[in-house]
Amino acid sequence: MQCTVSTMQDILEKQKDVLDTIMNIYIKTMTEDDDKEVVAQACMSVADIMKDCGFAAVELYMPRLAEATLALLHQESCCQQVESDGEDDGDIDHDEVLMDAVSDLLPAFAKVMRSYFDPIFAKLFDPLMKFAKSPHPPQDKTMVVATLAEVAQEMGAPISAYVDKIMPLALKELASSEATNRRNAAFCVGELCKNSGAAALKYYPDILQGLHRLFANSEQDLAVRDNAAGAIARMIMVQPQSIPLNQVLPVFIKALPLKEDHEESMAVYSCLCNLLLSSHPQILTLVPDVIHVFAQVVVSPDESDEVKTTIGKAVSHLISVYGQQMQPILSALPPAHANALAAFASRR
Repeated sequence: MQCTVSTMQDILEKQKDVLDTIMNIYIKTMTEDDDKEVVAQACMSVADIMKDCGFAAVELYMPRLAEATLALLHQESCCQQVESDGEDDGDIDHDEVLMDAVSDLLPAFAKVMRSYFDPIFAKLFDPLMKFAKSPHPPQDKTMVVATLAEVAQEMGAPISAYVDKIMPLALKELASSEATNRRNAAFCVGELCKNSGAAALKYYPDILQGLHRLFANSEQDLAVRDNAAGAIARMIMVQPQSIPLNQVLPVFIKALPLKEDHEESMAVYSCLCNLLLSSHPQILTLVPDVIHVFAQVVVSPDESDEVKTTIGKAVSHLISVYGQQMQPILSALPPAHANALAAFASRR
């Protein structure tokens, strides 16, 4: 059955009416409901709508959403004014669930608004940063760092204006006793370097020093090491001339392949592939080690076909340029690894 133009318009209008009703309910809940769990659920639902439907669906509601989020960050919403007889573990848990949900809104805003999120972020930034200061607990600090990392990832270049306030916090968190804090800090410094350009350059020596500790044997958390590798990859891709690659690359490659956080895979392996495709002199001496890593990646069920195809193109380039020199390196691989690598290298 075909829909007429007028019928389709009616359907769209009904969808808009439904969305309008839903958004108004969620915003009212964020500002007026006195139950923290209910407010947290409203925040998560708003974030999901923004991710699924895009900016056009929520554009009209952004001023009110921003104000509701600001009130929650200031801890001035109705649910945050309810008096309790004492702060027990349940109260603390409810606060943590609520603020985790509130913090998820900022990356959701940034994802749909990109650089246009900056004027709103400017109002939310200082209230968010207060959660990284005493007497707030370590989990609040890592919540802030993770939120800032995701905002930087989505908002892009405007994050450069905030680097001088964010980077000292992230660098301190790289040395945290909590693995989650170190992991989020590594992700944060990488995204700041990737998106803030020259504004982050003065921090490169301190960042490299902080990340180097995460590659040491004393770092037992595999996800932390993977995120440290992701940070190094992002730094190399945007400012290779500002990094002592002769010192950094051997440590970086030794930490590969990634063990746990495969969301870092594209950044990490694209970095190596780009260095190979450009015949960077510092990577050429490490080709045997890189090929050994690549072979493990292409047989891994945890890695995407996109990552493996990217690696295949780099290996194909090496074979075409350094054919005779590559044969002993490829022959040294286990047959299953060599065959898998050859299969991806032969793709067109």
